[in-house]
Amino acid sequence: MNIQDAYEELCRTIAAYTAKNEAGLYRIPVESRRPLLLMGAPGIGKTAVVKQAAAKCRVAFLSYAMTHHTRQSAIGLPVIRERSFRGTPYSITEYTMSEIVGDILRTMEETGLDEGVLFLDEINCVSETLLPSMLRLLQFKSFGSHRLPDGWIIAAAGNPPGRCNRSARELDIVTLDRVRLLALEPDLDTWRSYALRRTVHGAVLSYLSLRPEHFYVFQRTEKGTEFVTPRSWEDLSKALETYEALSLPTDYRFFSQYLQCGEVCEGFSSYYRLYEKLAAHPGLDGLTGSGKIPEGFPSLTDAPADEQLSLAEYLVQNIHRQLGAWEDRRLLAESLGYFMDGLEALRPDFSGLEESCAGLLAKRNASVQKKKEFGLLSEREEARERLLAGQIKTLAAETRLKNLETAEPPTAENGAKAPADVSAASLMRTLSEALRSETDQEALRLEAVFRGILAFVPEVFGDGLTSCLFFTELLEHPETKTFLTGRMREVYDRFTEFT
Repeated sequence: MNIQDAYEELCRTIAAYTAKNEAGLYRIPVESRRPLLLMGAPGIGKTAVVKQAAAKCRVAFLSYAMTHHTRQSAIGLPVIRERSFRGTPYSITEYTMSEIVGDILRTMEETGLDEGVLFLDEINCVSETLLPSMLRLLQFKSFGSHRLPDGWIIAAAGNPPGRCNRSARELDIVTLDRVRLLALEPDLDTWRSYALRRTVHGAVLSYLSLRPEHFYVFQRTEKGTEFVTPRSWEDLSKALETYEALSLPTDYRFFSQYLQCGEVCEGFSSYYRLYEKLAAHPGLDGLTGSGKIPEGFPSLTDAPADEQLSLAEYLVQNIHRQLGAWEDRRLLAESLGYFMDGLEALRPDFSGLEESCAGLLAKRNASVQKKKEFGLLSEREEARERLLAGQIKTLAAETRLKNLETAEPPTAENGAKAPADVSAASLMRTLSEALRSETDQEALRLEAVFRGILAFVPEVFGDGLTSCLFFTELLEHPETKTFLTGRMREVYDRFTEFT
């Protein structure tokens, strides 16, 4: 099973395990809700896929690495209680609340969600003393005498014993009979779909298209264990983007810190130099900046596959990043408009404008922080929220200064005098419209880029496999497809002719 199949199975399981009948009772009893156990090699995305499934199903998510827990932290600490049975007093041992159950209750209180997924990582690496408690948890959903809330589902993950993790043990039949086992294998095609959404570096994607056998490597050599995982490629991509933005040098030593296999590291290091060389052609800036066709660009119809793919992937990556940045600005302008609606309802004066903005932002930020803490906020959403807060603070300061700098009525954007009784919020909205105008202008520029691409790609690559791969991958990106179908339907139809 690949990671996409696991994600879909997780979503179906959450839906089934949280389904209720007409009486409001769960259709599947707690004891019959077998936990899903994702068993697979390190770095293929087990934790991430469970978190994504919980977010998709709008339930809470709480993760624990079981190797960090002892029997005491899992089931609670023993305490002596005085109890009386038939008139005779006895001292008996009870247990304080489990740390894990306590965290579930805290999560429910802070998120307002009664249902969630408890994710137990490295489940086949727990200590011997914790094993009996784990079996009881898998079967009866309780740590010691403390039950998990009825709306909570257990998912677990582990590494195959021996090969990748020396501390991992083989799970016995007693344990396996209490779970639903999902055996995961690395799958490049599935990962590519994920990588496109995450805008993984073009050099990584095109290299793996040429050398798919390097996607996941685990081998023992005379020098020791060599390995490369999907996590290796994604982490390298993020670091590489930042190194490029800061003009920091990259070499074999840098790549080997992520690709811990000599053959893979040497192959990618050589390929990346080719990628850099082709991407540095001076005419490409005009193409990706304004749609201007580079003059004298050599035809690559007879060039080696690695040259064709490296240039094609560079262009795809560049366009996806531009579309992503435009979409972020469009959503920022949209959020700013909603914020202005709330601000105008308050109708603050100029002296209280910044305080009113701060109050509205504080309420918004509280909601954002809760979503972030429990895995319901993506990195891009968080970045947009930070940009929105910064934009609002800047606009509030500019609006207040504009009011102080002139004794005459404020001037509207079109040059006409605004009414003397214009409110602080409406003036701030007028200033904020510049962002929407910039977004509209950026969309027109991107339209020109797509028209240039439509003329350039078939000319350089011909109508063969590379052009087909280029346009197919371009249209796989949801934001690119939405932009084209909404604004440039004729160009979108031409693109699909190549796929």
